[in-house]
Amino acid sequence: MRLWVVDTSPLIFLAKLDRLDLLRKGADQVVAPPAVFQEIAGHPDEASVRIDDARLSWLSVRAVKDRRVVDVLMADLDAGESEVIALAMEAKAERVVLDDLDARRFAHRVGAAPVGTLGLLLAAKLRGELPSLRSEIDRLHRAGFRVSPALSQALLREAGE
Repeated sequence: MRLWVVDTSPLIFLAKLDRLDLLRKGADQVVAPPAVFQEIAGHPDEASVRIDDARLSWLSVRAVKDRRVVDVLMADLDAGESEVIALAMEAKAERVVLDDLDARRFAHRVGAAPVGTLGLLLAAKLRGELPSLRSEIDRLHRAGFRVSPALSQALLREAGE
């Protein structure tokens, strides 16, 4: 079974793009820890409504059993990222979906396979599911997503745009 553990930022930005389906296409089961849903609940908007709808059908809440890893990670990461990485380790997740660079580095160090919002969009473009990666990146910028121009250009080159 392909299990993915997802953090707050990818959920919010994919919801803003109305692209939460990209998570479902990549995994048999998508879960997030309680801290992620607490962060989302703190900012009610249209994206949080879409995420709540996903929770009613395919997005599950799963708590970390061993909090010691979370406590160690919280020295450098926020609660959501810490719980996501700890849960991914505990559940032996195939992927951990994170946007924060430091969190992605931690995930990689502990053997988790990180992917972010942009990686999911690029994969969808390469599969022919998106007409334009550039338009999705532009929509992300308008929604408040931050990415370096160099990374944007590299992704667009890889997508053939």
